[in-house]
Amino acid sequence: MKERMKKNKDQSENIKTDLKENPSYYKIDHKVAVAIWTVLFQEGYEYLEKDLSRIMIEQGLQEIEGADAVLILSFWREYLEENNLATIIPSDDMLH
Repeated sequence: MKERMKKNKDQSENIKTDLKENPSYYKIDHKVAVAIWTVLFQEGYEYLEKDLSRIMIEQGLQEIEGADAVLILSFWREYLEENNLATIIPSDDMLH
């Protein structure tokens, strides 16, 4: 018999999920999303980091706090180029 995970007491009682299926999306803290994106970028997971940055921007991201200029440009690069706002020629620092 499969044991069901107990609900964390910090979870909202209003959240209902079907235990037989994964949720279609997750809500995570902004800082966690930035940390995940940073690791994906630094480790060279190009497609995943681009997908995550796109999702974060679509959901209203305004800035990445405390990041250096290379990291910030790397995060926004695809968005800026797709919207013809800038053309960025990467330096050696921006390449994986």
